[in-house]
Amino acid sequence: MDDKVVLRYRDGRTERATLAPIDPSTEVLLAHYDDGGTAEVPFTQLKAVFFPRAGDGEAEAASGMQIAIEFNDGEIIRGTAQYNPERNGFFLYPEDRSKNDRIFVVNSAIVSIEVEKM
Repeated sequence: MDDKVVLRYRDGRTERATLAPIDPSTEVLLAHYDDGGTAEVPFTQLKAVFFPRAGDGEAEAASGMQIAIEFNDGEIIRGTAQYNPERNGFFLYPEDRSKNDRIFVVNSAIVSIEVEKM
């Protein structure tokens, strides 16, 4: 199933696209744009991929560690994740899920990661 996403680049750009499921063990993702174009986007260019919330239903519970991540640009996002430093990225379920259901965070775009006490 393809997902509508917002790609956030390290240089500050954002783009809307549709993606097939992300494989964190690869180094690129294939973005499909509304104009019919496609592009291979290297993780090295991305900060994160945001998956906007669809509908008004209750968000499913997330499992994992409570963490705070700081990106290269100073933005800090808190949420729940099953962080794996061996992969190119991981899924974070943000504390505030009113706008985004989940975020794929690119490991190389992170300055720091902190496990928060519950």
